[in-house]
Amino acid sequence: MKLLVVSSQYPPLRSPESAHTFLLCEQLAARGVKVDLLTSKLPPGFPVPEGFRLHALMKSWGGLQFLTLVLSIWRLRPDAVLLIYIDWIYGCNPMVTFLPAVFRRLRPSMPFVTQFENESGLASGHPPSGMKSRLVNWFLKELAGRRGLHPVYGALLRDSRRVIALSERHLEAFERAQPGVSNKTQVIPAPPIMRFASETMCGSARKRGRALLGLSDQDMVLVYFGYVYSMKGVETLLAAFGSLPVSTRLIVVGDGEAEYLSKLQELSKQVGGAERVIWTGHCKPEEEFASLYLHAADICVLPFNDGVRLNNSSFAVAASHGLPIVTTRGESLEAPFLDGHNVRLCPPKDPGALAAAIGELIYSPVTRQKLASGARGFAETHFSWERVIQSTLEVLSGSTSLKK
Repeated sequence: MKLLVVSSQYPPLRSPESAHTFLLCEQLAARGVKVDLLTSKLPPGFPVPEGFRLHALMKSWGGLQFLTLVLSIWRLRPDAVLLIYIDWIYGCNPMVTFLPAVFRRLRPSMPFVTQFENESGLASGHPPSGMKSRLVNWFLKELAGRRGLHPVYGALLRDSRRVIALSERHLEAFERAQPGVSNKTQVIPAPPIMRFASETMCGSARKRGRALLGLSDQDMVLVYFGYVYSMKGVETLLAAFGSLPVSTRLIVVGDGEAEYLSKLQELSKQVGGAERVIWTGHCKPEEEFASLYLHAADICVLPFNDGVRLNNSSFAVAASHGLPIVTTRGESLEAPFLDGHNVRLCPPKDPGALAAAIGELIYSPVTRQKLASGARGFAETHFSWERVIQSTLEVLSGSTSLKK
């Protein structure tokens, strides 16, 4: 198969979608797929692809760049197109949402698959409102046909041959937006989007990770992994951490906006325990440092404000490292999450409940071991790269029976 992946994100751009795009292309290429990636113009320092071709051509993702986008896809002549989509990585510009409608006319036999990284965006972004943008969008709506277009998703749900959702909750939102779309949608949870540390090089990964962080064998180490922004509940974690034993350490593995990180660090001083928190900053997806930090930990804490979901790649990463995980239960919970078996759940935005759940694990090695074993099994059945790539290839080739 000759596959074209379209995504605005690629390292060194810092976003979950950047790492996801990079590693997905790498994993597909390792399984014999001829992968081309069409992405944005990149700053210096981007990693050289291994096994796939990089086309960093797009100056922007709106206005008259639509013609560049279409001609680039046409010139590459792929057997299938996989669009990685969440609105904010395209500047909330609706241009890319009309791609499947255009290629449904230009190359009706070519599978066009859209993989939604979330329901829509993580911020309240608004599409560009300049005259040029309005004219281009009016033209694309006329070209695509207005019947069945969605105000956010454009023609993505209507005209994509297949759709990939990362969680059942996302699929429910898509079905409300476009009734019947479930019939062509496959749920494929997010894989662990990181480079795993080798256990055979320079001693154990746990020993190497603790040495890098300056930690002793006696330290009880909590880890938070993921991009740091308001929905991740790090404020709740810091408030809970201040009440935990002084022998406990916290590693925050991830990056965020400088102003927001500064506020979190100030909060850590106010609630106590700031001297026991290590902020690692951004870890490149093509390097193994983040994996080493996770191996160094005893417990992973992911206090999401809206509750855990299958699309949370940070959960996939922690489970794949065999860590016992404390996280939150939102308004709804997908069936694979089993409290006390493969995860320890508590209410969101509740520092007291979070501290109690963490304390339970700190003082019970048996409980930690049970949850770690359950997390490993969860990762094998839902998050392994082998499963994700096989399911993705089945969707691209049309050989799978799609189901919720």
